[in-house]
Amino acid sequence: MFMNTNQRLFKSKCPSSLEFALASAALFAAALFSTGCGDSGSKEANAVATGGIGGADASAAGEGGNNPFAGTGGSAAGAGGPVAATGGTTGGSGDTPAGSGGSAGGTGGTTGGSGGTPAGSGGSAGGTGGAAGGDESCPAESAAYLTPIEARPFKIDGPLWKARLKSIVTSWIPYVATKLSDPSLPEGGIENFVQAGRRLAGQSAAQHVGLWFSNAYVLQLVEAMSAALLLDAEGDEAILNAQNGMRVTLADWIPKILSAQESDGYLQTIITLGSAQYGNPGRWSHRMFHEGYVAGYFLEAAIVHTIASGDSMLYEAAKRLADCWVNNIGPAPKRLWWDGHEGMELALVRFARFVDQQEGAGAGDAYVQLAKFLLDVRGQPGPISDDTDLGYTDAEYDQHHTAPLNQKTAVGHAVRAVYLYAGMAQVGVAAGSGDYLTAADSIWDNLVNRKMYVNGCLGSLETNEGFAVDYELPNRSYCESCASCGMVFFQNAMTLARRQGSYADLAEMALYNTVMGSVDLAGDNFEYRNPIDAVNYPRYDWHPCPCCVSNVPRTLLEIARWTYAKSDASLYIDQFVGGTVDVGALAGAGVRVRQETDYPWSGDVSITVNPATPARFAVRIRVPDRSVSTIYSSTPEASGITSLSVNGAAVTPTIADGYASVCRTWTAGDTIDLQLPLAVQRVKAVSQVAADIGRVALQYGPLIYNIESVDSGDVANLVLSPSAALSAQWNGSLLGGVMTITGAFSNGAAMTAIPHYARMNRGGNRSLVWIRDQ
Repeated sequence: MFMNTNQRLFKSKCPSSLEFALASAALFAAALFSTGCGDSGSKEANAVATGGIGGADASAAGEGGNNPFAGTGGSAAGAGGPVAATGGTTGGSGDTPAGSGGSAGGTGGTTGGSGGTPAGSGGSAGGTGGAAGGDESCPAESAAYLTPIEARPFKIDGPLWKARLKSIVTSWIPYVATKLSDPSLPEGGIENFVQAGRRLAGQSAAQHVGLWFSNAYVLQLVEAMSAALLLDAEGDEAILNAQNGMRVTLADWIPKILSAQESDGYLQTIITLGSAQYGNPGRWSHRMFHEGYVAGYFLEAAIVHTIASGDSMLYEAAKRLADCWVNNIGPAPKRLWWDGHEGMELALVRFARFVDQQEGAGAGDAYVQLAKFLLDVRGQPGPISDDTDLGYTDAEYDQHHTAPLNQKTAVGHAVRAVYLYAGMAQVGVAAGSGDYLTAADSIWDNLVNRKMYVNGCLGSLETNEGFAVDYELPNRSYCESCASCGMVFFQNAMTLARRQGSYADLAEMALYNTVMGSVDLAGDNFEYRNPIDAVNYPRYDWHPCPCCVSNVPRTLLEIARWTYAKSDASLYIDQFVGGTVDVGALAGAGVRVRQETDYPWSGDVSITVNPATPARFAVRIRVPDRSVSTIYSSTPEASGITSLSVNGAAVTPTIADGYASVCRTWTAGDTIDLQLPLAVQRVKAVSQVAADIGRVALQYGPLIYNIESVDSGDVANLVLSPSAALSAQWNGSLLGGVMTITGAFSNGAAMTAIPHYARMNRGGNRSLVWIRDQ
């Protein structure tokens, strides 16, 4: 078995070297779906069925550059591709990575030696033994950080993900769109934008309705609908009809949204309209009005909509909004500002990447600098900090108790917190600020090893919708759905920054348990909070604060972004999801990747690498670690990779930093087959977690399990003996098809446990994770 070595984090302070090559939606669709991909076959317990393999890519985009957001060119430059350019700080054919050291070569050291980035004895990313080093036979890596795979057309055929996304696309998103289109919705929806447009046009207009941040629900759903349009419907009429409906909704909504944008780019309808409850606040007059939180969602929605539609109008509007912030917020004589709800920071960095792709390296630099400024000044006097009128008096609530660089622990409102931490990691990469990455490391350690639930959810307390003291993890937990989305954002940002598989392990935990389970299987109801001991707590169709209703679908529908990342010389595979994605250019060739698997029900995974032309690079596959957090231990051992072969021949990969690396010259159709060990595991918490003393949780792969009253009656008083035999059993007729865990309680009654994501879908009044074992 190939095991995760769990090496310490690579703590480089080198500037980032991200590369981006993003084609238009039409070109991606032509490349991605020009050939057929086989059906995944029928489901059998613990076995993966295989089908046809997609053909090679039709085009290859150029890549490279050593600028954090460089255009094409540089060490992995390609001559063409749909968005090829000639940029890159070190670009050009002369930028060779070879030599005795090279940017990733030589004998190592985590931050390189005196030779500098392109050559010498160390190299910026380490070499043999270095944290980012790879096989000596592979091209050297010049990028200090990984490049995310931005939204793009994708096909999903893994059974679990396919069913979940279908219900989100065909049921949940249309329902939310209908709610938000209702002009009488008391929580506020698209009508706020309509009224703001009327006010700006000099017409009579009503005041803003709903909470001060209600614009966010609409903007998040614009991103979710745009992401849904990138999903290959594969002829499914229900999905096609839903997608057509989304196009109609977007065509209706976007002009209304743009009508509410003020002449200098500013957009926030409560500021434009005023509110019966909150009066007429001015711009940036009170940090609790979520101006950055809402603006950040606008920027992210614009990215995905531009890719999905090929239309630039939302992109241009987002640039005007970002420029408005740049023109007003910053060092004197501009305004000192930081937002009460973080989100703008990570959105600005993502938007800066996209602007660089569209307009050339450096075009988005001002947005990165603004994101850094918003972090640098956080907690300083300036923005109104007396929040008694909005009910918030605790400085830790919105993480302004000290500068982010001085923060060591996860505190306050959980959603705000993880958005901040994701922003710190993103700014650390984009601005080359190693101090922010070091601070994020410390916070990550506290969050994961002191304050995280066994299913990856965050936020113990209802009083602050957030964190308690270390190890205070009551099972009647708060665990807001948006916090689990933020957990994915934070872990993905750390993956890009640190190239460590443990972060993707945690993103997987949050995705499969809490985010996926926030909406019920039918796509009709959701949960705002997610207690792991749910008593009379079924999902519901709406909430007076519907911030999660759009955040969950946008997070799930960007699964390709969480599954793949790349450097100039490596493809990273972080999640095991059956489907096909064009990951763009790698080592000078456009690359499409297909996974065939019914994971997490089976550990069999087949990965087909399809470069447009033969190309030499490393494929680095996450080696799962089922016990990343020191709060929890799982037995028996079920981490690692059991076997791995390439084109049918067994290979022994290089294992480092939680990844199994295979380097070779890849040609279209080359296939990696691997097997992940899956077993029923008992999970125990450390003694400091008082709520879980004398209790056990059950796990299978990334999935945490529940026992429910609908199966077992009074689950609170049932005992599962430590010696009780447990087995995994496939039940294709239960909950859309699930692997159950079966056994017997100490009283002789049969036990059936179901995956946590499928909880509370069959009635009953209780669903429980931690089972008494004493």
